[in-house]
Amino acid sequence: MAVVKSLGNSSGQATVEYILLVSFVAMAFMLLSGMIGDIQLTERLMKPLKQDYARAYQYGNPKAKGYDDGGPLHHPRAVPGSGEGNFRLFINPDATGSGDSE
Repeated sequence: MAVVKSLGNSSGQATVEYILLVSFVAMAFMLLSGMIGDIQLTERLMKPLKQDYARAYQYGNPKAKGYDDGGPLHHPRAVPGSGEGNFRLFINPDATGSGDSE
């Protein structure tokens, strides 16, 4: 014996279920979008792209600063006697002619 009787007219049940499903998805989206705005998630995600990755691309070091950022810091440049110890020259030993060529 069935506890619940089947009604003969259930033609709109799927439509009602889809409407409820869409309303729950919309409420969840609105709740999450409000929370993302409150905790400033987009600013936190964009900070490395705007600062660290840009500096690493421009200067070769994510901690480097240029003249526009308050003076050069952690920036390899040819300034004799600057005392920062960040001057580097990368010389290819094969290009100087001291290689073992026959």
